[in-house]
Amino acid sequence: MKILVFEYITGGGMLGEAIPRSLAQEGELMLTALLRDLSDLPDVRTVVFRDARLPLSGRKFSGASWVFVDRKDDLECHLVGQIERCDAVWPIAPETGGILEHLCRRVEAAGKTLLTSPSDAVSLAASKLATVKRLQNKDVSAVSTYALSESIPLEFPRVVKPDDGVGCEGARIIETEWVWKAWAAEIDDLARYVVQPLIEGESLSLSALFAHGKARLLSCNRQRIVRSRGGFALRGCEVGAIRSGLAAYRALADRISEAMPELWGYAGVDLMQCEQGPRVLEINPRLTTSYAGLRQSLGINPAALVLELWRSGILPEFDAESGKPVEIGLET
Repeated sequence: MKILVFEYITGGGMLGEAIPRSLAQEGELMLTALLRDLSDLPDVRTVVFRDARLPLSGRKFSGASWVFVDRKDDLECHLVGQIERCDAVWPIAPETGGILEHLCRRVEAAGKTLLTSPSDAVSLAASKLATVKRLQNKDVSAVSTYALSESIPLEFPRVVKPDDGVGCEGARIIETEWVWKAWAAEIDDLARYVVQPLIEGESLSLSALFAHGKARLLSCNRQRIVRSRGGFALRGCEVGAIRSGLAAYRALADRISEAMPELWGYAGVDLMQCEQGPRVLEINPRLTTSYAGLRQSLGINPAALVLELWRSGILPEFDAESGKPVEIGLET
């Protein structure tokens, strides 16, 4: 099986512009982990795109061939050709601006196997507002989220963030009415933003496999999120940090899968653990940073689980409680 692996940040998606170090680091973590897992499967070969500005690590991946891209115009041609030549595509890309959704639709239009959630699921999950409304309509507890055009029944402080932003990207804490008005006056397109209450609690994430209405929890992770420059920054995560009380998180993954049956394959769920229980912040229909620690934590090959799910249509059985905590650090 020949799989095209396209990690957007390191694979040429940002040619013509500077790559923020934090994005390059997270992209490299996810890409390296996925290639490591796929290279251990004897029947799999990979084709990997690479921004020519970025050096390769010294690690060799069995069965991997690299396509170096140094011009944004060439990226489009390479994508068309390689999607046609490969059996399946595994994209890792941000939802921002419809990037991941567009990639998924291209793969679907070409009639190739997509090893992530389909484009319809990505379109839904890309919007924090649409995701929360869907979850709340299905009685899944989620952080209240409002469009700026709505009446907002929230006190200060509040959090504003792009509706389709990834993680902490673009989020800002608004402390007072005066700061709220000043912020709104600076923003060109207020329709792109949503507002949420500033929730006190523990920042967690779930790593899970989904299969059209069913879910299998892989791990519950602690996110190291700090306040930085009026917003938030992710400093790392501890994969498999939460090992007791997993039944509640397993049930939450099940409820999410029922509310969003479009989800398929690996996806991450960001949430806040509050006194009242877990509240979902957003769904990431793709690999997340936590994926980089899954194999060491669980002692299994998570990419193999996804491929087996694709072949059989059956979610794997295993004991998530047996996992061990694995720290994934991100440089400041």
